[in-house]
Amino acid sequence: MTVKEFYEACGGGYETMVSKFASDAMITKFLEIFKRDKSFETLCAKLDEGDTEGAFNAAHTLKGVVLNLNLVGLIDPVCNVVEALRAGNINAARSLFPKVKEAFARTEDALKRILP
Repeated sequence: MTVKEFYEACGGGYETMVSKFASDAMITKFLEIFKRDKSFETLCAKLDEGDTEGAFNAAHTLKGVVLNLNLVGLIDPVCNVVEALRAGNINAARSLFPKVKEAFARTEDALKRILP
């Protein structure tokens, strides 16, 4: 799988990344960092625990990573969860979270095909 194919599988964003990082090798380096990032797992745990502040911090971190990597398919779902948590509404965040989980699974699957 090429980097362009990875982005197509995740909802787009490749052209922006190429203009930002200039090479597929550099994009791949940052995707490797994303693969090791634990903010998604932390968000899952904090939502399960009912920890609104912890969930917000994890979701906000994930939002930053997703925006920096222009993972288009994750941007809106993650931003929606962040805003629900910013408002202190963990139940709304939980109801929005399945869309994050679905998009994250697509991204994770594509990562397995592009990264060793």
